[in-house]
Amino acid sequence: MSFMLTLVFAASALTCLIMSLLFIFGRGKAEAPANQISNVDELLRVVENRFIGTYDISELELVAMQAAIDALDDDWSYYLSPEEYKEHRENSNNQYHGIGVEVVIDEETEGMKVLRVYKDSGADLAGIVPNDIITAVDGESILGLTLQEIRGVLRRELGDTAVVTVLRADGLYYDLTVVYSLVFTDPVTFIMLDGNIGYVQLKNFEEGAGERFISAVNSLKEHGAVAFIYDVRSNPGGRVNEVTKILDFLLPEGEIFFSVDRTGNENIIMSDSSFIDLPAVVLVNSFSYSGAEFFAAMLDEYEYASTVGEQTTGKNRMQTMINLSNGGAVNLSTGHYLTKNRVSLFDIGGYTPQFIVTLSDEQTTLFNRGELPPEKDPQLQKALLLLEEKLS
Repeated sequence: MSFMLTLVFAASALTCLIMSLLFIFGRGKAEAPANQISNVDELLRVVENRFIGTYDISELELVAMQAAIDALDDDWSYYLSPEEYKEHRENSNNQYHGIGVEVVIDEETEGMKVLRVYKDSGADLAGIVPNDIITAVDGESILGLTLQEIRGVLRRELGDTAVVTVLRADGLYYDLTVVYSLVFTDPVTFIMLDGNIGYVQLKNFEEGAGERFISAVNSLKEHGAVAFIYDVRSNPGGRVNEVTKILDFLLPEGEIFFSVDRTGNENIIMSDSSFIDLPAVVLVNSFSYSGAEFFAAMLDEYEYASTVGEQTTGKNRMQTMINLSNGGAVNLSTGHYLTKNRVSLFDIGGYTPQFIVTLSDEQTTLFNRGELPPEKDPQLQKALLLLEEKLS
């Protein structure tokens, strides 16, 4: 299977619900007295004072910090260097630093096939178009490289330029100069399907997703939508407040979020009495993480929507992004959340939709590329069939 990469240099996709408050990291009750130093500090001092070889002390500190978080054996906690944290902040605001294209490795040429060009990005302004195959950057071939290696070749600062060589369908090569800028992406896409069925795809629950979702649903309603399909397939999750904003908009009065922190303190978020009273179906797959699977489970438990697709990932931990004095941060699991019926999605191995419909590997690849037509999407077709039955 080919993998899609947005060339915007985010450190990693967010696969968890992230609380919006940022705190200053400290040792808490276990902090050592001022006249003592930690074992790690002591080791680094020994290296500085006694080691005869060459080394980079900042690299040693980075490795030590990463190892400390890895030792927690928690899939959802991770350390971000100052550079990675800067990129992460852009990513969580649905804006990215890069040239503004989505690509996959082209199997025939081993270059990067452009799937999508973001409007007004450097790539768009330079004339790069979908189906262009990027073969070189500043004269350096990228053929045969992995996407991770290509990211390294393409890394630049804001305002910098690069000469990108593209191969087009006419068989000719073109050198195009692109400027690196902030690329703004829309977390929500929507269309009206046949039968006045509104289709809304939520790509993540990051900054602005809630308002964009509400705007999309209202727009479709104004144009006559009689039912909805909410697609959170391959949605990696995002912010608690964005998830609850959407649940509050859709659901009637009741609990829409329940969490417990490390000391046992509970937090419950309630929905008001206003809601959208139209039939709905939610689509999920095995790449629907945290906020996405929680969203589907809640609409199921409220008997608000039918659910279609594949069993989701299974995660019920919340993370807090904590600032560190070196400019980096640690994304640390600080609590867990449960559904309205107090179900842990982790304990049950993920949310299982009411109707199991799978995609082939080829169909999954096409869906992730945005190239799977509705008529060839068995999960979407099942959702349409269910809504047809509800409306009849």
